[in-house]
Amino acid sequence: MVGLLSLYLAVLDDQSSEEQFIDVYNTYKRLVYHTAYKIMGDSYLAEDVLQEVFLYVAKNFSKIHRENCHELAAYLVSCSRSRAYDMLRKRREELLEEIPDAPDGTPVPDDAAVSTDNIQHLTELIRQMKPMYDATGSDDMCNCCICMVHFLV
Repeated sequence: MVGLLSLYLAVLDDQSSEEQFIDVYNTYKRLVYHTAYKIMGDSYLAEDVLQEVFLYVAKNFSKIHRENCHELAAYLVSCSRSRAYDMLRKRREELLEEIPDAPDGTPVPDDAAVSTDNIQHLTELIRQMKPMYDATGSDDMCNCCICMVHFLV
């Protein structure tokens, strides 16, 4: 963390505030970390959030009101939550992008494939169901049953 502190000090927008920034960092780093950890559930990701929050704080240190410690703590908690949720959202979007839209050609296990004979057999069994299960009230298969058969294809 000492290396990160020197990074924060290097990007500090007001170099005359180094001691104040170090004080803020040492006072609130645990609060920011634990807030992020509660959301992320992972210590490494919580550290990433901590780094992003204090990098932002360093870049904008002269604009942040530090007189009231309760307001500063609330502000840092808000920043930590926001960064953590943004990071979770981004990770979720990345995971969704990895899911292929089209079949990838991977062989399907025999027990997962439904043969044409099985579909015909299922269709016949559905047709033999009691009328009370038929939503249309006719001899035709109900829409729900048709969907089930098509889903299996």
